[in-house]
Parts: sequence; C-alpha cells; structure tokens
Amino acid sequence: MKVQSGMSPRTALPLPAFVLHPFTAAGIAVVHVYLAAGHLLKLFGGEVKWTHSWKGFGALAGAYVFAALASRGCVKRGRQDQRIPDADELA
Repeated sequence: MKVQSGMSPRTALPLPAFVLHPFTAAGIAVVHVYLAAGHLLKLFGGEVKWTHSWKGFGALAGAYVFAALASRGCVKRGRQDQRIPDADELA
C-alpha cells in the first residue's frame, strides 16, 4: 500500500517504533474497545449526548486502526518465519 506522495505507511504515521510492534498495537486496540464500550453503552442506554457519540465511535475507529497495525505486523513476522531457504542453505 502506497500513499500518494510515495511514502510508505510506516513513515506516513508519526508513531514511535514500539507502537508498531504487533502485541503493543493489539493492546492499544483493546484499550480503545474498552473506552468505546464505556461511551457507547451510555449512548445506547438513553444518555444521548454528542460527547458519547463522537468519543465512542472515535475510539472504535482507533481500535480498527491499531488492530490493522497489529495484524499487519503479525503477517510480516509469519512470512519471515516461513521463508524459503536458498539452495546454498540446503546444500
């Protein structure tokens, strides 16, 4: 996936390197789901306020982004583990 300016997604997101680690990103996604649940339960429970709406759905969007980062990191690690050895390594 390329950004229109030709930058890779890794340089397009201003995040520290430890956030891009799959376990850290998954943990941050879980925290976002927890925060979203708190606001959305109040919203659907009858306390209709703009604050609960934008914070709840915004936190869900954040959870989606960090879950995507975590899954991308897991796929990269899996591909590195399943690397096909070169002919020189087999001999």
